Amino acid sequence: MLQIVDCMPTMVALLDTERRHIFANQAYLDFMQVTMADLTGRTVAEVMGAELFRSTRGAADRALAGETVQAEGWIPDPGGGQRYMLRVHAPHRRPDGTIAGYFVLLHDMTERRQVQDDLFRLAYYDPVTGLGNRLLLVKHMADYQAVGEAFTLVTVDVDRFVEVRTSLGQGFANELLIDIAHRLARDAGPYDLLARISDHAFALLMAGDAASAEVEQRVDTVAGIVRSARSSSGAAVFLTASIGVARCSDAHERPEDVLRDAEIATAHARTGGGGRYALFDPAMHTRVVEQVRLEHDLRDALERGEGLWVAYQPIVEMVTGGLAGFEALVRWNHPERGNIPPGVFIPIAESTGLVVTLGHWVLRDACRRVADWQDKRTPGSAPLFMSVNLSPIQLGDPGFVHQVRNVLRETGVEPSWLKLELTEGAVMEKAEQSIKLLQQLRGLGIKLSIDDFGTGYSSLSYLHKLPIDSLKVDRSFVSAMHQSEENRAIVRIIIDLARLLGFDVIAEGIETTADANLLRALACDYGQGYHFARPLPPEEAERLVVGDPPWWDGV
Repeated sequence: MLQIVDCMPTMVALLDTERRHIFANQAYLDFMQVTMADLTGRTVAEVMGAELFRSTRGAADRALAGETVQAEGWIPDPGGGQRYMLRVHAPHRRPDGTIAGYFVLLHDMTERRQVQDDLFRLAYYDPVTGLGNRLLLVKHMADYQAVGEAFTLVTVDVDRFVEVRTSLGQGFANELLIDIAHRLARDAGPYDLLARISDHAFALLMAGDAASAEVEQRVDTVAGIVRSARSSSGAAVFLTASIGVARCSDAHERPEDVLRDAEIATAHARTGGGGRYALFDPAMHTRVVEQVRLEHDLRDALERGEGLWVAYQPIVEMVTGGLAGFEALVRWNHPERGNIPPGVFIPIAESTGLVVTLGHWVLRDACRRVADWQDKRTPGSAPLFMSVNLSPIQLGDPGFVHQVRNVLRETGVEPSWLKLELTEGAVMEKAEQSIKLLQQLRGLGIKLSIDDFGTGYSSLSYLHKLPIDSLKVDRSFVSAMHQSEENRAIVRIIIDLARLLGFDVIAEGIETTADANLLRALACDYGQGYHFARPLPPEEAERLVVGDPPWWDGV
């Protein structure tokens, strides 16, 4: 029997009622680094130290009382370090049933525990910053909710991080994240958990019912930490953060709901341009749900080809009053909600990338219409042009020029009949890249126009480099012309600038005869607005192509 016990990998020892060793198998002796002669008669305290004796005394007492006790934990390794052991204390009984001592069985589980720890780290910790991750954050919040503990969650999303990583590399971006994590851990004030919850977002979990002033102070501190981020070499880029705050309430059934609301508040803060913070309120969630529903319905409308249609607003030659062309404007007639304004669904299309598909669909419809209407014009009339708005997302699409070329070929449209309109903000955001794209489009023979000119941040040093044909005066300037000489001067300056650079000018938002007369006096080339016609369904627009326009007498 003793030979069998000596062959077991499990360490086995027998101690008497005075906690002195009586017997031990070879595995136990090897671990303790002693011989049986050295071990016999010595207590655990004498062999392993008083601390281990104190920590196992309760289990030994219970074993001497007739109980079998099992536990796990770290114990000192006589060879150095710590070992994780499964410990069993069991009573040793005489033939008459009385207790003569107790057995100690030790099973080394260190390797398994290390694997478990590794798996836990992989599951719950971020490998770059060493912080807890999203799963660990949710776990902590669930624990708080289970015991009814109030808490506040602050989510911190670094603005423009993707651009930094793209331009300066993943290694540099990781160094910034590590520095932000270190500073948050050191300087952000008291918190219960700091986690990295996405590629460029962190979260601070604050237990208790924090006062608003305390939360605002914490947010200011966190924003300053992000602004001061540095790489390991001390290099810096200017960073800001959009920060959202959500307090756990009875309305939050799950911890994920609190995190969702904090991230909604963060997204709301970013809509103001970043570098801001927002406290969640239920109206934000309502808006997000509404946007998600509209996104789904818009995607469905694009796939089915139902509900979306293109309206065409006439563009008039100001001197003669003749029809010069149209602007294609997408409209959406929702099957349940009726007409949804472009100001509602276009931003959703842009934020989801659907604007690429939507814009391609509008371009094809507009080109098909202008090709058809061209043949219905009075012989000898100047060709109509068709203006189509181009989204900044399309401007960044590497396949856009190829798409335009295919649409022209498919519809038989002369490139000079098509005019693409871009906002000055979209062009100037990435000016050099935009100029290259515009040059490629211009190479196809397409005309180009800057829309809403004067409302963005154009640089004159770039404006003369842009391969464009037209400037479009924003309606806000047109409507204000009669209010003061200064407002009229702004329109005059835009028209003079266009003349100097060789562009023609289109004024939008013309609503009165007085507007039209003043713009004509300023030598504006083209105009559009309710004074001439609203955006029209294709059938009504076509009637203007084949007949005299209704505004003719008012010119």
